[in-house]
Amino acid sequence: MNVADRSRRILVPILLVALAPLALDGCVSVGLARSVRDGGASRTGEIGVAIYKTTGDRDSKTPVSHPVLAELTRIENGVRTTVARSMSSSWELRDLPPGRYVLRTSKKIDGNGNVVPLKGPVEKEFALQAGERVEASVVLEKVPVFWIVLAAITVVFLVILAIDAAGDGRLPLPPPPPLPPFFVGVALEIPLGGTSGPHAVEPGVADVFPAPGSVVAARRVAVSFFVTVPLDEGSVEDGAILAVGSLSGEIPGTVEWMEEEHLLRFLPSRDFRPGEDITVTLDLAKVESAAGRSGNGRASTTFRVP
Repeated sequence: MNVADRSRRILVPILLVALAPLALDGCVSVGLARSVRDGGASRTGEIGVAIYKTTGDRDSKTPVSHPVLAELTRIENGVRTTVARSMSSSWELRDLPPGRYVLRTSKKIDGNGNVVPLKGPVEKEFALQAGERVEASVVLEKVPVFWIVLAAITVVFLVILAIDAAGDGRLPLPPPPPLPPFFVGVALEIPLGGTSGPHAVEPGVADVFPAPGSVVAARRVAVSFFVTVPLDEGSVEDGAILAVGSLSGEIPGTVEWMEEEHLLRFLPSRDFRPGEDITVTLDLAKVESAAGRSGNGRASTTFRVP
């Protein structure tokens, strides 16, 4: 055997062994865990959702810290009906009729309050039985196809090299390593806050970002109110949203309605002052639903600028 062959036999196994754990690490599994719901037999079911950034976060039960816009729809006779919307990283729904459901999410809210798309939209269809609880674990970061292919090639080459070495009598033939799990092409992700039902009439607020009591990193953050029903954009009155800084006073800005996301947003026109508390209040009496129904009361959040 010449020097080149000897070097190849030495270096190739070392390289492949080094790449193997890297290639196999992070192959995500997006699954549904089923159990009997609390309270025993029932004519309805429950759904719980938790959204994680990586499989490591999933294993440590650490959901994402940012809002993820998601919705749950029910399929009946080929027609989809929205059951709930949320932007929470973990949430649940109880007393749902058995049937087929679809969990979908495609956008999140970043640290600046901007609504941005995920790397890929998520849509998962599943069945819910009476008396059953379904736990959906959603991993947002998918494994690139490159790493999946590399993992498969790595395993194959390791097996070939092992057979080759065993054939030369240099080492015993080990059992073949397991093939990497197939990549699940759906990664679910989900909401932040409450959910809204299809029978709501007047506008309400299920959640808000930034959350009350939170500390923001950016100097200028868009504030999003997660509204329970579609709004008539033309009905949003001047002064419907008021923003006040504890050091700088009233903060000017614009208001926009994002129909698809069900978000009424306040976009400040200047930076916040460091060290101040920002209070943003939505007067629900100054907005109307698409059905012409005005809301009642106020929704508010206060957060701090470091």
